[in-house]
Amino acid sequence: MKKYPACYCTHRAIDGMLDLLKTHPLRPDEIEGITVRLSENYATILRNHLPQTGLAAKFSIEFAMASSVVANRVGLTELTDSFVQRREVQDLMGRVKVETNTDYDPQQAGASVADQAIVRLRAGGELESERVARARGHAEKPLREDELFAKFENCLLAGRSTVDPAVLFKRLQAMEDSSARSLTSLH
Repeated sequence: MKKYPACYCTHRAIDGMLDLLKTHPLRPDEIEGITVRLSENYATILRNHLPQTGLAAKFSIEFAMASSVVANRVGLTELTDSFVQRREVQDLMGRVKVETNTDYDPQQAGASVADQAIVRLRAGGELESERVARARGHAEKPLREDELFAKFENCLLAGRSTVDPAVLFKRLQAMEDSSARSLTSLH
């Protein structure tokens, strides 16, 4: 199950960056630049380097890194034209570069053995994410319930739903044992 509503080629680098930010919270103005290491194949697919729309941003590793830093997530609420066009997002995308490799994973077509994000700090020094071989949501690394709920809640927020996400999520989890009436009665 995809954790992020962007091209799957971005997911491992997003996981790496978000994990790095959990231990080293950073503001965009503290970052000199970001280098993302991924396969040549993935870099070819992620061809939108300075997207201006939410749709184009889905195929941009630069946007994925900028959204990770600016919003601390990459969700539907970030894949909007207005978020993509924010000055701080556009500025940070311009400071992302890609290093490609041909060290392909024999079990995952087109992917490197692992992807990684490296952040160069304006104050000096670098921070490196872990090398991520499997994205969250991969069959070998399934999403936890809290991660599923966060994605679900973000989808409802982006759709401007007035339904209580916790109530609906709980009911959908019990769907096999529920009637149609109990699922649609959100009181």
